[in-house]
Amino acid sequence: MAPIHLACSEGMLNLVQYIIEQIPSSLELSNTMPGHTPFLIAVSSNHLRVIKYLVSKNCNLSATDDEGSGAVHISVARGHFNVVKYLIDSHHCNPNAINHQNYTPLHVAVAANRYEILEYLLSKSIPSMSVVWLCQTKYSSDSPHDLYNNPKNAVLVNVQAKDGNTPLHLACRRGRKDMVSLLLETSLSNNNLLITNKEGQTPLHLAAASGHENTAKALLSSVTGSSVHIEVLTAIDNKGCTVLHTACSNGHIDMFRYLASIYPQGVNVIDNKGRGLLHAACEGGDVGIVRTLIEAHGLDPELEDQDGITCLHLIKRVYVYQYLKPNIQSNPTPKDKFGRTPLHYASRSGNIRMVRYLIETFPCTPDDPDNNGYTSVHGACEAGSMQLVQYFLTDLKSHSLEE
Repeated sequence: MAPIHLACSEGMLNLVQYIIEQIPSSLELSNTMPGHTPFLIAVSSNHLRVIKYLVSKNCNLSATDDEGSGAVHISVARGHFNVVKYLIDSHHCNPNAINHQNYTPLHVAVAANRYEILEYLLSKSIPSMSVVWLCQTKYSSDSPHDLYNNPKNAVLVNVQAKDGNTPLHLACRRGRKDMVSLLLETSLSNNNLLITNKEGQTPLHLAAASGHENTAKALLSSVTGSSVHIEVLTAIDNKGCTVLHTACSNGHIDMFRYLASIYPQGVNVIDNKGRGLLHAACEGGDVGIVRTLIEAHGLDPELEDQDGITCLHLIKRVYVYQYLKPNIQSNPTPKDKFGRTPLHYASRSGNIRMVRYLIETFPCTPDDPDNNGYTSVHGACEAGSMQLVQYFLTDLKSHSLEE
């Protein structure tokens, strides 16, 4: 750091003034990491008097660091409410500025869990503006776009980052129910629940993936009785997965039970690969979900997807396989269309506990080939599991690598 940076960091206004008077070029001098100018350092360090002085000297208010974050991003992330309020109320900074991830200050407020700042930023959003102003500026409440140059610099609520996530997506993923409720209250319409990220996921998908049941309830209760309610429950991501698939594949039994209770017909939905909830539940590893799907909903554990893969091929936990074993009427180690058994899949994922269970329980060996001669030893090598390869070659005397 140069002397000007240290002076700004410590809030020594007199020293900052002296250095800039003596060396005017120091006003925009960036440090090497993370590329902060004196202005950004003062913002980061919460020294409002220094900030106001630098502004009076016409410092670059649009300066950004190496991550593309400007003064508002930084002050929001740090939780410096007084600085945020000064910068925005004085119209010194754009409240919709984006960094390299296309995060706006709203995204940052959610990610950093700054509720008070989020509340303030949302007070600057369009629904908080007067109806008269909306009419004068001819903006439709259904299309709140292109507002970066509006007279009041209104905060945009549903800007999507590069990954497609809105602030609502982030709040749902982190389970911040209060923030979710606040964002929903401020939204112009219920359609923000249907906005999808680059993976085709709605905010409810992310709540389901993280197991935040209260957040999911807040989302769905906000659209109870509307067409959006069923649209959210039936929405599919790029893989054809509903929120029920997502809850199952992540092993969140309470989330699954809640979603299944309000949308029971969703239990029979399949994804783009022809996989149902039982496939997803076996991947997620929660035996409670697996048991409920079989015993309460009658799902078939031997049902194949479009490649002949059953849920047995995808099981990650031995105890799930042990539960399913009595429910299998035919082959407990079935082959898919490529001739691969659950042992091939367990080996390729490096799951040594499952591998040991399968070999010790069923008549299968690591030398059993698929339709193209691919064995479980090949799978273990592909997984990079030295432990599995040694088990196959040393303990089981496999000969696959000799071929």
